[in-house]
Amino acid sequence: MHVIPCFLMLAALTGVLPNSARADEISLASQRQQFLRAEQALNQNRDAEYFALASSLKGYPLYPYLQYQWLKNHLDADADIKQFLNDHANSRYAAGLRQKWLLALGKKQQWLVLVNYYQGSDDPELQCYAGLAQFQTGQALEAFNQARALWLNGKTHPNNCDALFDVYKASPYFNKELINQRFHAALKRDNQSLASYLTRFFSDAELNLANTWLKLHRQPESVASESGWRDYPEHAGELFAHAIDRWLESNVETAMTTWDSNKSQIAITPATAAFIEKRIAVALALKHDSRAYTRLSQLENRDESAREWRVRAALNTQNWQDVTTAIAGLHDDEKSQEKWQYWQARGLAETSQPAAANALFQQLAKNRSFYGFLAAGKLRQAIELVDRPLTVSSSDLEALQNRPDFQVFSELLAIDRKPEAKRQWWYAVAKLDSRQLPVAAKLAQQANCPALAIATIAKANQWDDVNLRFPLVYVQAIQSNAAAQQLDPGLILGLIRQESAFDELADSPAGAKGLMQIMPNTGRQIAAELRDSWDSDYSLFKPELNVKYGAFYFKKLLRQFNGHVALATAAYNAGANKVKRWLPENRALPADIWIENIPYKETRGYVASVLMYSLIYQQRLQRDSLKIDDLMREVMPG
Repeated sequence: MHVIPCFLMLAALTGVLPNSARADEISLASQRQQFLRAEQALNQNRDAEYFALASSLKGYPLYPYLQYQWLKNHLDADADIKQFLNDHANSRYAAGLRQKWLLALGKKQQWLVLVNYYQGSDDPELQCYAGLAQFQTGQALEAFNQARALWLNGKTHPNNCDALFDVYKASPYFNKELINQRFHAALKRDNQSLASYLTRFFSDAELNLANTWLKLHRQPESVASESGWRDYPEHAGELFAHAIDRWLESNVETAMTTWDSNKSQIAITPATAAFIEKRIAVALALKHDSRAYTRLSQLENRDESAREWRVRAALNTQNWQDVTTAIAGLHDDEKSQEKWQYWQARGLAETSQPAAANALFQQLAKNRSFYGFLAAGKLRQAIELVDRPLTVSSSDLEALQNRPDFQVFSELLAIDRKPEAKRQWWYAVAKLDSRQLPVAAKLAQQANCPALAIATIAKANQWDDVNLRFPLVYVQAIQSNAAAQQLDPGLILGLIRQESAFDELADSPAGAKGLMQIMPNTGRQIAAELRDSWDSDYSLFKPELNVKYGAFYFKKLLRQFNGHVALATAAYNAGANKVKRWLPENRALPADIWIENIPYKETRGYVASVLMYSLIYQQRLQRDSLKIDDLMREVMPG
């Protein structure tokens, strides 16, 4: 992908590059080369050469980045690090260097320097060192507050936290009840190893109760066959409820039956009983059980989740009177949401009130959204894109691109450090106000960074620049692979827009890579099926290869689900086996109802977005082969 550095964007837009800009670019090009030579010397531990080259780069935007790379490998250079933190406090590298340095200070027990430079952290290892530093420098109360927060969060902590916990346990602020609280916090997080470890600190009487908690946590079904938990009448209600809560994850039917049979015989607090009743009702709805609507209706205090699942449970049985009643039970702010307005219109249409239904559909069909497109489909109307391009002045663009943070971004792009550039972008954007965000989005668009442009304009809550939000990039690769797999290119574009927003280097925490977020194992399987050679997992970052494999995989899912686009899309996100479990058992279900009842919130939103984006890209490609009806075929029983 060709990238225009930020400082050249304005010239590229106007087609004119002023002489001063040409001179600046020549100077920057020279500095870039010197930066790369200095970086190479640094990486090869040729310090004398590095210092000589770096000394003439002090005015170059990436000079702090260069210094950071040397200092993070020389964390004993305290004076140089302090100077860097003072000189470049506003750079992105200050916080990262500070954390690495403070961890090194903690390991060396240099408490006074550490406490003077500590500014808070999300890293538990550094939090524990900071707590120890506070204790060692006379700030015991602050140290114990830090220790208490860490102690009670139910997590397993790094080994260095033991020293902080030791001084906390020796203080007058610690008591045995805190051990019990940590034990239950660990169970709440399902941190069984920590909960088991803590049992060594209980007395014999306490240990028996703790082991009962652990037994019910690990084998919740034993609550029905064993009675030992009833020997603790003060805790029996909580023990019983905890077991039922865990059991619902594996066997809703038996857990529910056990709860219903025993709840009146055990002292259970109203709050705990209400929690379990809601868990059972929602669990039934997630399983598409016909009893869900009744259980949800019986809840005395329904929260937003229970109110919404009550509507979905009514939809799943296609009892339109129940749908109307459930929608009436939503709060006013919920009723105003597009989703529930659409289902209100569907309810009106299904209960012989076509005029009222069409009025609502007409209102919704004006929106560029999944439910707006569904409404347009009900009215047999074309979808509306509502394109209102942003207008950004050249002076605002120039002012923003000349800010130091954005100059750093531009230079990182110029030396092809795209991941580092992306991190720098979000550091720079975090400092902008609401007026500057649209300018930044346009800047990213002109820098050929569509993913950054899309995410930045979303941060600005500006939704109507269709060209910016739905760019046409990688079109040649997409169209050729769509043709090879007999797919509509709009579907591939819709998937890419949802999966990566056109970030070719997207790399998820789970390991999915590239434009269509393909897992390496899946990529290797596809390569074998296509008889392609497999270089490495990183080959999935090549746009052409990623699109080829993504299109092949989606076509495979389509065949598996008899050409049903919504089902294949859900399978692309959640896996084919889960989608098979979500199919209706006895009768066909309208696709909109099936999508609304997908148990996973993420997958519900994913399917809705991909279908919506695919229809938008149909119009962007000036095609008309993909219709809403093609995407919303009835879902047949599994």
